[in-house]
Amino acid sequence: MPDIPRSELARKAIHYFSVLIPLVYYFFLGKNEAVIILVILSIGMLIIEVLRIKIPACRNLYNRYFGDITRPHEHANHLTGATYLMLGSLLVVYLFPKVIAVIAMLFILVGDPTACLIGMAFGKIRLFRSKTLEGTLAFIAASLLVTWWIPGVALHVKLIGAVLAGGLELITGRLDDNLIIPTISALIMFILI
Repeated sequence: MPDIPRSELARKAIHYFSVLIPLVYYFFLGKNEAVIILVILSIGMLIIEVLRIKIPACRNLYNRYFGDITRPHEHANHLTGATYLMLGSLLVVYLFPKVIAVIAMLFILVGDPTACLIGMAFGKIRLFRSKTLEGTLAFIAASLLVTWWIPGVALHVKLIGAVLAGGLELITGRLDDNLIIPTISALIMFILI
């Protein structure tokens, strides 16, 4: 089994820790409260991004603490995956019913890092660029496992959403999947319901 870089493990840990966003929303917040909180957090993250990109002292401070876990293309005048994740969460919470939004967020927060880790550790069958069949299947399985307990959405709808999300993870490339996967999978599940 190949060694997974510590920086990649740290990025995936942030994804897994972010599961708190949909769980807090599901169990403790109404839609309006969640939207307000996510708007505030999104604006805060966008301000940090502008400061990081435009002001060298802020960029140096950011790089000191987060430079190792920032992807190369994120360093050069691009938003980080964390900001896209916050914006994606805001979008699905605002646009869709609670259960759909929570399921879509769990897909990206659990399925995506699981796909990466399993693909890097055990992937043999290459599908697209560096993506593997093993990683994609892990994405779908993890997405279903983490959402099975959520009532109000039939299993076949969750399965279609998870398969679509896993497929999107394969092809998104430089487009940020933290925004695309939850939004598109939520839309499809909403249409199916």
